[in-house]
Amino acid sequence: MKKIMIAGCMFLAAGAVASPFEKPAEAIKYRQSAFTLIAANFGDMAAMVKGSKEWDRKLFSQRAQFVSQLTYMPEEGFKYEGSDKGETKARPEIWSDWNGFSAKLTTFQQDMANLANVARDGDEKATKRAFAQAAKNCKSCHSDYKYR
Repeated sequence: MKKIMIAGCMFLAAGAVASPFEKPAEAIKYRQSAFTLIAANFGDMAAMVKGSKEWDRKLFSQRAQFVSQLTYMPEEGFKYEGSDKGETKARPEIWSDWNGFSAKLTTFQQDMANLANVARDGDEKATKRAFAQAAKNCKSCHSDYKYR
């Protein structure tokens, strides 16, 4: 009986951890919020790379660290059943081509981890090259999987 109770508790706990969402709209809002934070930080880095904002190595590194961590958040919001419907710019190709979408997201995560490491080292030229690579992959995902 004790084993059954433990197994039941573990099953319930696993279900509770599996998703923080009760409705698809919550999953959509969650991933959109993560993307908003990614865009804000990415935009600040882009301004420094383009020269429209003064280069600040420490701030750039901090922004790169933030984005590197944030890239892991949206996926959970895409996996929630029904989150392909509603107030979203996500294209149906995300779900019909999950492997392709997931591969691009993984590449972006790797690019951002690389950018965070390069930016931490402080080499401005290397940081700008790493940023360009991350931006290229970020844009390709928008082209394939997001309505404008």
